[in-house]
Amino acid sequence: MRASRHTVPPPQTPAAASWRRRWTSASPLARDVIVILAIKAAALALIWFAFFRAPMAPQMTMDPGQVDDRIVAPAFAPKAPHAEP
Repeated sequence: MRASRHTVPPPQTPAAASWRRRWTSASPLARDVIVILAIKAAALALIWFAFFRAPMAPQMTMDPGQVDDRIVAPAFAPKAPHAEP
């Protein structure tokens, strides 16, 4: 009969062993959520890097005051005229 070879796993640091034990003891739902969140974070980082990292051209800058005026609504909205019966 042939003797079976047993491979010895590589030694792990205590932190790596702790993470591995925590990962294997987590429920399948928790592992799925963690994987999906990691993929979403990577996708958002890739999208930011590709499209929002810097303006297309150096002359494409705006005064922060103009941006603020466009984005932030005025403190009070003017009243619309109401129909009188």
